[in-house]
Amino acid sequence: MIAILVVMKNPIRNSSQFLFPILLLVFVSSYGQLAAPTDPLSQYERAETPVKLFPGEISIDGMQWNNVFAQNNRKIFYCQQLPNRARLVSQEFDGSRFSKPEPIPFDTIYNYSDPYVNPRGDHLIFMSNLPYRVNKDSVTTHFQLWQSHKRSEGWSEPEIVFPNATGVGYPWKTRDGTLFYSLQPMDGTRNSNIFFAPYEGGRYGTPVALPPNVNSIGRFEGDAFVAPDKEYLIFAGFDREDNMGFSDLYITFHIGENKWSDPKSLGPDINSEGYDGSPYVTEDGKYLIFTSSRNSPGANSYFNHYIVKFDTETYRG
Repeated sequence: MIAILVVMKNPIRNSSQFLFPILLLVFVSSYGQLAAPTDPLSQYERAETPVKLFPGEISIDGMQWNNVFAQNNRKIFYCQQLPNRARLVSQEFDGSRFSKPEPIPFDTIYNYSDPYVNPRGDHLIFMSNLPYRVNKDSVTTHFQLWQSHKRSEGWSEPEIVFPNATGVGYPWKTRDGTLFYSLQPMDGTRNSNIFFAPYEGGRYGTPVALPPNVNSIGRFEGDAFVAPDKEYLIFAGFDREDNMGFSDLYITFHIGENKWSDPKSLGPDINSEGYDGSPYVTEDGKYLIFTSSRNSPGANSYFNHYIVKFDTETYRG
């Protein structure tokens, strides 16, 4: 607008007078591009209560869950339910909106869920029932953890993370390489617990269960997001005494060698009467993004992605 006013007040008389307003127009345009926010989540700076994340683009009143951003919040990965299976998709921000969901290239006829992606967006760990050969005579399709790396030619062929493990899901990796995940017995119970495996000498070490004040007997603890430095862990808990809904989000703080504070509910400001899970905190620690069935016609009708400003200190102590 400034450049247009200058042009109108300075009619063109010769080529030298023509040069200044054109250059000013270019400068104003370039300045506008530089000043534009690069973080697509900046529009949620006033989200004191949970709101849908990019309604109509990412949150579409459908059956989808999981949340993980990469590349400075410009690319999101999550799981989407199809009529006959679940798949992994990603969406990328083009400067004004997010693209349509694109399936991960190797995601074809099997079920995929629970993606972890590193901040660069080139290391993917996920749960799948891809066939795995246990020995020369036996192939299993039990859900296990798989991983893939993105190279110049695209995503690599998935490889298994924990050979011969079953019921393993929801991976999350910390800055030092430790891999947290949930483990559910194959006996049909809801007794899912959270484990971690340290990364040592280029391989994962012996898995360790979180202490009993976090893990419980006969109840579900899973969907664990872990801070990059392991300062805290947020998980989804079912059937707990203070549950508001079918599942709620809880936070626990790391206070020593495999010692964690008693889990604290994120409370009614974040939890709802429906399902709340798949927590993710952005790299800068500003926002909590999670999946919820709130505001749907039925508790299990559909899931959307929600975002809210987040301060861990609110829950400490």
